[in-house]
Amino acid sequence: MSKWNYEKLGLKAGIEIHQELRTNSKLFCRCSPILTTEKPDFILQRNFRPVLGEMGEFDKAMLVEYQKGLKIQYEGFDNCTCSYEIDETPPFEIDKRSIEIGITLCLLLNMSLIKELHVCRKNYLDGSVPCGFQRTLIMGINGHIEINNKKYGINTLCIEEDAARKVSYNEKNKIITYRLDRLGIPLVEIVTDPDIKTPEEFKEVAFNLGLLLRSSGLVKRGLGTIRQDINVSIENGARVEIKGVQKLDWIKGLIDNEIERQLNLIKIKMEMEKRDLKESDFDTDIIDLSNIFKNTKFNYLKSALKKNMKVFGIKAPKMQGLLCFEILPKKRFGKEIAEKIKIITGLKGIIHSDEDLNKYNLTDTEISAIKEKLNILDNDAFIFLFGPEDKAKKSLEVVISRLKMALKGVPQETRRAKEDLTTEFIRELHGGKRLYPDTDTPPIIINDKMISEIKSNLPEYPWKIIDKIKSKFKLDEKTITDLILTQNLHLFEKVMNNYNVEPKLIAKTLLETIKAMHRDGIPVQNITDDHILSLFKALSEQKIAKEAINDVLKLMAQNPNKSLDKILKSLNLKSISEESLEEIIENVIENNKNLIKNKGEMAFKPLMGEIMKSVRGKIDGKKVSSLLKSKLSRYIMNNK
Repeated sequence: MSKWNYEKLGLKAGIEIHQELRTNSKLFCRCSPILTTEKPDFILQRNFRPVLGEMGEFDKAMLVEYQKGLKIQYEGFDNCTCSYEIDETPPFEIDKRSIEIGITLCLLLNMSLIKELHVCRKNYLDGSVPCGFQRTLIMGINGHIEINNKKYGINTLCIEEDAARKVSYNEKNKIITYRLDRLGIPLVEIVTDPDIKTPEEFKEVAFNLGLLLRSSGLVKRGLGTIRQDINVSIENGARVEIKGVQKLDWIKGLIDNEIERQLNLIKIKMEMEKRDLKESDFDTDIIDLSNIFKNTKFNYLKSALKKNMKVFGIKAPKMQGLLCFEILPKKRFGKEIAEKIKIITGLKGIIHSDEDLNKYNLTDTEISAIKEKLNILDNDAFIFLFGPEDKAKKSLEVVISRLKMALKGVPQETRRAKEDLTTEFIRELHGGKRLYPDTDTPPIIINDKMISEIKSNLPEYPWKIIDKIKSKFKLDEKTITDLILTQNLHLFEKVMNNYNVEPKLIAKTLLETIKAMHRDGIPVQNITDDHILSLFKALSEQKIAKEAINDVLKLMAQNPNKSLDKILKSLNLKSISEESLEEIIENVIENNKNLIKNKGEMAFKPLMGEIMKSVRGKIDGKKVSSLLKSKLSRYIMNNK
């Protein structure tokens, strides 16, 4: 139950899904679309600056990225990167399979196909793309997906190249290191319309889009292959993009917290309007306050001054009490400003007059001197910070800019989701000014023949697949859904179509057993489809029993190149006949006469445990149990 009336608040939400495609090459070169854990074969560095968009203007978000002053370092690999990734050669011909997948997904999402595709450049200055832009092309527009009898609009579907992956950040030297292995891997970007009116609807839409992508068999599986972002706004607020939403269960908390944040920023705006504040009021001078703190007892500041750092401050006119305004529980407006400074300049923390200044050991004399130098009047606030001169001044420029934004209420921003379901500033929201045509690639024509061929071989919708599998194999809906989401359904069906194995056992192995092994640190990524098929073939042919599955899979993961016969031999899992089983059971009964005499039928459990030590994994436990019960009952009857 939420504390918010979403309809009354005018909540609008949309989702952006980025999912890597299952292809044999990258999008604009023929390198393998793989990730590696190997050491890099080469390292290079780049610096970035903003460029004008097609309309002759700079994108605001790019300018903020430029302000950060980051140095970028790239790790490259001979087996999955080439001269294209490092921007030394133009793009190769676009990967045809990626285009086919894009058309397929557009048709599944009821979209209007773009028949003359134009590659565009989307500027990025965070260093995640060495050339400074990502190549992308719009495949379809104006589609929809129907969920619970409601249609949710799909605004655009794009095929684009994935960015490099960030592996480290040296905060002291402001050096970000990226790996180039992921750069250029084809991915689909699906952007919905802001039709979603509640967090519950959002979760449904995100879940069903993910289910559709996974069931198509056209996308990759595994950690990091799918990323989803939330776009949220309320009436009188603004669109805020929340990136890095790792779990569907985060959605409600993130949306609810963003609503609260926007409502409180709107309250700050209204209070600023009541105080008759204007943007020009914040065109204030940045004043050097260093001399005030020559004898300060604020040890951290004293240490900074000894290192030749400076203290600068500004007047925040008529802002008294607003810097400590709580925008989220335990988070005040001043804290949000400080977070933005840290991201842009790297300087940590601001000090302002709405705080309890005694905690910094500031004296009344120092506080009075600050007020006098900044010309602070009764309803004014002040803000100061310290650091290297250039960085400190730039940080206060960010403060001034953010105070001006407060007059508009909620700034359009891209923010990062945190595990406590709050968010932090990443950059200003990107606009269309960063998008412009790519001059290196010609238009791509999609002909009717290609569309017709793809249309005749469209994958089934997941909801139809679920109904079919439920009816055919008597599995419950959750199990089938999990098989689709883990992209194991094709493997499940292949086993079922070729071998005589219990459906629930296959599903349990694929969904639970392998997951448990992964938690135990076993390298399950080494287990291939062929391993699974050979395992269930052996089970079907009664070469092993189901009790051996865990042990066999563990060795397959640890020794992926070892044959099944060698694994079974090393586990001493040569199957035994029923005749041999009878002999083992009779021997165990003979050796435990006293136990049976004392316990009767209650001796079954310890006898079963002793027998299984010899036969576990070699014959089905149900057969052992059935035969032991029969022989034990007969023995007891004969010895009354």
